[in-house]
Amino acid sequence: MAPVGIVAGPPVLDSANVVVLPELWGFHAMVPVTETLEWLTDVLGSRTGEQRIALRSAPRQTFSFSVRLSDAEYARARGFARRRAHTIVGVPVWAEAINLAVGVAASDSSIAMDTTSGDWRVDGGVVIWESPDKFVVTRIVLVAAGSLGLLAPVGVDLRKPKIIPLRSALVPEGFSVDRQATYSDVGVKFLVTDNIDLAASYVSTYPKYQGLDVVTEAPVLVADVSDSIVRSMDLIDNGTGPVVVETLRNYVDFGQTVSFMESRPSGVWKRRKWLHSLRGKQKPFWLPTFNRDLSLAASATSGATTIQVKANGPVANLINRHVMFHLTDGTRLFRQIASATVIDPDTTEIIISSALGRAVAPKDIAMICFVSKVRLNADAVTISHQFTADSVVNIPVMEVPA
Repeated sequence: MAPVGIVAGPPVLDSANVVVLPELWGFHAMVPVTETLEWLTDVLGSRTGEQRIALRSAPRQTFSFSVRLSDAEYARARGFARRRAHTIVGVPVWAEAINLAVGVAASDSSIAMDTTSGDWRVDGGVVIWESPDKFVVTRIVLVAAGSLGLLAPVGVDLRKPKIIPLRSALVPEGFSVDRQATYSDVGVKFLVTDNIDLAASYVSTYPKYQGLDVVTEAPVLVADVSDSIVRSMDLIDNGTGPVVVETLRNYVDFGQTVSFMESRPSGVWKRRKWLHSLRGKQKPFWLPTFNRDLSLAASATSGATTIQVKANGPVANLINRHVMFHLTDGTRLFRQIASATVIDPDTTEIIISSALGRAVAPKDIAMICFVSKVRLNADAVTISHQFTADSVVNIPVMEVPA
């Protein structure tokens, strides 16, 4: 059966000012699908800090797909590529697909579904997908919390289909093909053209410290993580005399990559909106180490600002650091260490910026860890949709002066 309901042509307005949807790349992407969000930030550094200016409000979104096609499917794909390689095409956002537990009837002009975890847009496109040979592309005219309103009845009965947002995209690198005896592997990178900023719809659920989000999900180790600790400097060397070091900043650049495992579509959607709110490198946030960096050595009263902890290296490493007291009841308290003094070889006394407001004993503490103010270390964030129901979000970060 030929695909149903495909509307060909570039995304223009017809005579009635109605959006015309682009022709769909109608082949189901294989796992993994790689998605990239890319901002543009101007970072102006100084010896004591930096200023960051976001030059692009809405990130550019790209998708890298790979599909394995039979001879008949490849014939269709080749015709599509020859016809549309230089124009805007329609690309399904497979990572935001909703699997319906019921069918869709030909007479249906609305679909009951949860729309809170995806980028569903009025006048945007939607793909109602049963199989590569049976799907419908139509336009959304109404988005409600529990349903999508469609431009017209679906026109064909579909059994438990996927409901997928549709984006307009270019294919700047064309289509690459690896042909085998029985199948063809086609790779394609889509550059989305109808990008929007999702920051306005982001509502933070993170605790705040000094007005910024504190990320409370511990990153997952899904691959080797490389940390970078470097002090910006100029080396003055005439080749014969001593080498002279001139530092450019009074703080160390500490960079690392953190990864989060997110469920689809709700977890990925929440993480994507949070990333939009950062506007690339512009907005910082707090990131705990999620390590037991300090241990309480003695109980402290609710009004105490002096707390004894077990010694853990030179006290100079503690002064002006920010810490998170994570209590066993789930409470998180954030403070800055104003000063630190060695009491004995096993105990250090720290003075925190303000009292915790509650009495604590060692048994009440799940973790005391450092928190660092960080920003994105690159304007590109990669989301790898590599598992059946989960995706990995890789975020490079750089510590900035607090």
